[in-house]
Amino acid sequence: MFLKGATEASFKLGGGLTSFALLARVGVSTLSKYASVSEEFRDNVIPVDIAVEADRRAGSPIIIGEAARQLGFDLVPSGGAEAAKPVTEADAHRVLYEATDVSRAILDAKADGKIDALERKRIAQEAREAIRALEQVLAGLEEG
Repeated sequence: MFLKGATEASFKLGGGLTSFALLARVGVSTLSKYASVSEEFRDNVIPVDIAVEADRRAGSPIIIGEAARQLGFDLVPSGGAEAAKPVTEADAHRVLYEATDVSRAILDAKADGKIDALERKRIAQEAREAIRALEQVLAGLEEG
């Protein structure tokens, strides 16, 4: 289930399904099935080559990173990774914005007293976006 959420997050961070479909070897409807948590499409998992390209467009290994976590591994940037940028005020705003989105998703989900599959997916996606913003800050501090 978390791989599906990671797939959707990668698609969104990379500009959306429609724009990604222009580069992928499959169409929008197939890409949508890769991210769908519907029981009907449970077995439609994104192929590795498409996951790599989606993560490349997203700017970070969202799908591949989730697959690694499921296997008990962490990904670390290689020495050839893109140079980190110095931390700015915009980074502070982006971290706050993304963390607020996580909080809002949790509060919205808990409004009825339970968190369903779609709400878990949304919370996970918002958390990944917040983590990405925080990782960019860390990279700027460590490399900058």
